[in-house]
Amino acid sequence: MAFEKKKTIALVCLSLLGLVLVSGCFTMNVHATANTDGTVSDYRVELTTSSFVYNLLKESAKENGYANVREYVEAESGPGSISYEEVWDDDSVTLKIRSNEPVTPDGSNWTITKEDGYLIYNDLRFQDGEEEMDTSDKLTGALLSDCVLHYYLEMPGKIVDSNANTVNEKSAEWHLTGSDIFKTTIYAKSEVPATSLPGFGALLAIVACAFIALRRTS
Repeated sequence: MAFEKKKTIALVCLSLLGLVLVSGCFTMNVHATANTDGTVSDYRVELTTSSFVYNLLKESAKENGYANVREYVEAESGPGSISYEEVWDDDSVTLKIRSNEPVTPDGSNWTITKEDGYLIYNDLRFQDGEEEMDTSDKLTGALLSDCVLHYYLEMPGKIVDSNANTVNEKSAEWHLTGSDIFKTTIYAKSEVPATSLPGFGALLAIVACAFIALRRTS
């Protein structure tokens, strides 16, 4: 049951995005930190759209038996597994959703794998949106012109290969607009940091203390 809840926050966020797509107007910020154990920590999603689209989300939540968007997101993600906040600015609203526990990628269109001593991160989830629309259609292209995705990824080691817009040591950033959002795989390959010896720091501390004590008695 816990494994299912860890996956759900990502699925809920994509479900919200699918509903927002009908307006062709949104900005989504995704923050993720990949871990060597195959999990993602500090997973955050910020989705900004218009009050009109928010009301569509609210109506959809009610159709599914929930009083509002907050209740829908919190219930679908699992009790206590996420934090949720709404920030209003005139006619726009930003939904801020953050996981309170590590997230396990689904293993199909979102994966973290180890290959030949490297950690490889792939996120193809946004490409599911391309299957639901014809991104080559001129009308669809016009609607998507106001869609923006900012994806921020932190890898555990130095990134050696990626299709990101910018890479700085362990960090990578994608800044995508329009149909590129649904055609781009979020990909990064990093070194796997060496694991320090268990208790090595404590051992050094003990040796240091013994050395100081020896000097005081000599």
